[in-house]
Amino acid sequence: MTDLAFPLATKLIEKLGSFASEQICLAWGVKPDLKKLQSTMSTIKDVLLDAEQDECSIVKSANTIDISENVRHLTVLEAGQNVSTTLQNLNKVRTIETCEIEIDESFMCTCFLRFKYLRVVVLPKCSLQVLPSSIGSLKHLRYLAFNLNEAITKLPNAICRLQSLQTLNFVYCENLQELPRDISKLISLTSLFLTTKQTSFIENGVGCLKSLRFLNISGCSNLTSLPRETSYLAALRTLWIADCKQLDLGNVNYQGTPLRLQKLLITHLPRMVALPDWFQGAANTLQFLIIFRCENLEALPEWLRSFTSLRTLALYSCLKLSSLPEGDAFSYLLKRTCD
Repeated sequence: MTDLAFPLATKLIEKLGSFASEQICLAWGVKPDLKKLQSTMSTIKDVLLDAEQDECSIVKSANTIDISENVRHLTVLEAGQNVSTTLQNLNKVRTIETCEIEIDESFMCTCFLRFKYLRVVVLPKCSLQVLPSSIGSLKHLRYLAFNLNEAITKLPNAICRLQSLQTLNFVYCENLQELPRDISKLISLTSLFLTTKQTSFIENGVGCLKSLRFLNISGCSNLTSLPRETSYLAALRTLWIADCKQLDLGNVNYQGTPLRLQKLLITHLPRMVALPDWFQGAANTLQFLIIFRCENLEALPEWLRSFTSLRTLALYSCLKLSSLPEGDAFSYLLKRTCD
């Protein structure tokens, strides 16, 4: 899961500050893996910079002439007319990546209609207003990310035809009005990073993603509750909730639902005054519990002592938290409490 969480973790690190994020990495036990991943990503970028590699190419208007027809992995630095014309001559592309550039619906239509075998599409911080419905034709797509895009307001329901999609990331697309109505049809989806302006999730939506193992809900300023359906909870291993100012984790009753959560990260939920009772369903599986900047959290429940698999308990900037449940277990579980 580290490879999926790393890009989002980087952004969260910028928000939370270097010290706390360092502690979170240590608490989750992923710091060595992240360092290895950074080294790997650096190596990949070096390969992409090598113009002699037929299968990898960096594309911009100034150097679109010498691109091999066999190229499979594209990094697009500029989406001008010369680039769109060049793309028309390619048909073996499997990966397309851009970052912080101006792209429009026409450019994306060219990519989606021309590159039928796309596996990976990465478009962070791009001023993309509309995701064309032609994306629904990419039956081989595994990974789709257009996170940190403030321009996009709606997703086409055609995205729900991506039966092979495993990772979908549109976190911190803060003007996204609502999720696609048929999102539950993404039967292969295992990782979902989302932001929405909705006050609640629609029925038969996110809560019915039965293959989901990693769920991140961040920056949802209007959201008041989690999905009401509980069918997804049996597969979910990691739940990461951040920056949801109106979210009350206790206003939906999941009591009696068997949970297999292993990692739970809760960040900046000002309405949370206590951990909800339904968390007790993860008593036998939860290994990491991290709570950051929940300034109204007043106490941890006594039932937390029954969490037999808990290895790390980390608390940061929970200003009203004055005491912990009694017992020696918490003395070695607790990483750091900031008053």
